[in-house]
Amino acid sequence: MSLEEILIDCVQKVNGNNILVYDMEGRNPFYDKMILASVSSLRQADAIISYIEDGIKDTEYKIRHVEGQSSPWVLVDLNSIILSIFTNEEREHFQVEKVYMDYKSRKIEDK
Repeated sequence: MSLEEILIDCVQKVNGNNILVYDMEGRNPFYDKMILASVSSLRQADAIISYIEDGIKDTEYKIRHVEGQSSPWVLVDLNSIILSIFTNEEREHFQVEKVYMDYKSRKIEDK
């Protein structure tokens, strides 16, 4: 499984939704993809991080840093991919999609 697939699976395991994957390759020197996802509670965001830790345990992938754990906006840095997990209210408030509207993206269907 690719890192992107692992991350999307982890988000969907806790009923995360509104998943967008942005292709940043060649446009950002720090990471190749950015994934945005929404959850309805802080507990779901924390669960995603736990699932990621378990999902990458026996792989070459590593979490470099988690910023904002147990807050309405959690950023998980996995070197080549950045995962931003927002509560629904926080995502609506910041409207990060507007910042990246010129970047190629794809929506992952909710489960």
